[in-house]
Amino acid sequence: MTRQRVLAVVLLLIAFGALALSNTFPFLDDLSELAESAVTVGGALCALAGVWLWWRGTPDGAPPAGDGESR
Repeated sequence: MTRQRVLAVVLLLIAFGALALSNTFPFLDDLSELAESAVTVGGALCALAGVWLWWRGTPDGAPPAGDGESR
């Protein structure tokens, strides 16, 4: 797997964790509305960035980074 895919998986796991925190665990009720919103928005941003990194690829015909000729 490439670095992009590994980073995408990490970001998606963080997003899943934020989703689980915001919906399941009761200790978030002790936090302020701003903190709860920050967890939710942060999770959504991580999910979007993870999906973007997962689907982003090299242009057609371009060799993967590091496999080209040295100049």
